[in-house]
Amino acid sequence: MPDKTYGGRAEGFSALTMPFGLEALMELNRPALAAMAQVNGKVYENLAAMNKNWTDFLNRRLEKDLGMPRQLAACKSVQDVYGVYADFFQAAVADYQSEFEQMSKLGKTLADDALQAIQARPEANGRDTLPN
Repeated sequence: MPDKTYGGRAEGFSALTMPFGLEALMELNRPALAAMAQVNGKVYENLAAMNKNWTDFLNRRLEKDLGMPRQLAACKSVQDVYGVYADFFQAAVADYQSEFEQMSKLGKTLADDALQAIQARPEANGRDTLPN
């Protein structure tokens, strides 16, 4: 009589390869899962802050960009046009430089927070598993 197989595996095969139950396996991986959840939380918070900062910057720049044609329409001479363009480009360069500095600081904060979360977790796990 042929053995019953499911998907190419014998019926009793899984019992032979798993020496302990699913609960024990989950308990074994719980510290790693908790550490990853903590790291992911920090990363998510920092990415949200970066996205908010970037969209706020883009909204400010868009207002300035869309206001430029109005300023050009009010010009009476070529000198006025030159002044509007010069002011616009100088302000744009300063704004982008400042924003890139802020984004760079936020990126560093993201990396620092994630690293601290990763380093703090093994210490906490070590305290949990040490005998009293």
